[in-house]
Amino acid sequence: MGGVAIHEGQIYTLNKELNTIQEKYFPGITVPIEFHVTHIRKGKGPHFNKFSEDVRERIIDDVYNIIQKAYFPNLIAFATSIDISAVKNPNQACHACFEDVCQNFNLFLYHQYKKGIPVKGLLIIDRGREKQYLQHFGEFKKSKAIQEYLGNIIDIPYFAACSETRMLQIADFCSNAVFRYYETDITQEIDKILPRFYFGPRYHPIFGLKHMTEDRTCQCYACKRKIE
Repeated sequence: MGGVAIHEGQIYTLNKELNTIQEKYFPGITVPIEFHVTHIRKGKGPHFNKFSEDVRERIIDDVYNIIQKAYFPNLIAFATSIDISAVKNPNQACHACFEDVCQNFNLFLYHQYKKGIPVKGLLIIDRGREKQYLQHFGEFKKSKAIQEYLGNIIDIPYFAACSETRMLQIADFCSNAVFRYYETDITQEIDKILPRFYFGPRYHPIFGLKHMTEDRTCQCYACKRKIE
């Protein structure tokens, strides 16, 4: 599970950069085309199935280049991967990952507040499991550790279709890079965007990339950083 924290002042710029990619590969099409990394890679749908694999990979690489060149704190990535060794059931896995992403997002906002930048955050989630996420969020609000999870996150989660906003499409690319790293040991994408994952201040060095696992010898990027 992954997401990105994007300052509202950067939304226009990021939209423009992704629209430029669309203009490059789809000249003349003014209706926004959804950049869903799995669909692009597999050539699914009427837009991407006409391209060769090499061209589709170039489209994907162009999007990752936009994420790579973004700088702190305009775009910050958060992701939590859970190993089967730490999974009790599907609902627990979703709950644990969602809680962790919320906690790290909240900690980033808290650290910004301590630096004199009193910003708040809003959660916008891809549609599909609204009831489940709202239930998890309600459980967080009942927790005694509410400030740890939600203190700087305002209101409730809101939901939008990934096709409707480029910002969710960027989140999809970040999440996919993490998935490919942990599922197939492919590092090409995550290596490009690893610096975008939040790394807290020296006195509180949290890492926005988290790996939940019972394997104490894991040497993945997240576990290795935790050991260091």
